[in-house]
Amino acid sequence: MTAPTFSTGLSAILIGGASLTIACGDILLAGGHHVTAVVTRNTDVAAWARHHHLSVLERVTDLCDGAHKADWLLSVAHLELIPPEVLALPEKGAINFHDGPLPQYAGLNTPAWAIMNQKPSHGVSWHMIDGKVDAGDVLVQRDIDMVPDEAAVSLNSKCYAAGVESFSDLLKQLETGVLDRRAQDLDK
Repeated sequence: MTAPTFSTGLSAILIGGASLTIACGDILLAGGHHVTAVVTRNTDVAAWARHHHLSVLERVTDLCDGAHKADWLLSVAHLELIPPEVLALPEKGAINFHDGPLPQYAGLNTPAWAIMNQKPSHGVSWHMIDGKVDAGDVLVQRDIDMVPDEAAVSLNSKCYAAGVESFSDLLKQLETGVLDRRAQDLDK
């Protein structure tokens, strides 16, 4: 399968259901890149996509019809596993946003775990999706300082801001084709 050819920019399938999905989509489009499909059940994300005349799908398996080819699949605030047949669709690979520093904080609810463990810092990660949950090579990480008695809402806001900021760093890697892949030490 070959991704569609555009005069400039990358092509991406965007999967997610939060305002971070929209923010990253805006950065993609502003950079002259192409979103071939948006997979979401979130009404705000769907409305954003329709406003930009983008194809909207409700289920990731809807991508298997072959109509939405892309260089990259970007999972941004998507909390479900993506089936292998969908991960195989993008020409160059699939990348996930994770609201925790990997490998130390894989899985769900990582900001809450950092607060419960009274950590002095947290972070976010953009990583390759390799079939195992949150185990793929890390491409970009951003550290976040935590304050004593950090609340979940403030830490989630910090993760959002770090996700938007670090997405630009990820996009630079995708634009140049030179990925700064760092294997995770899964013993951590």
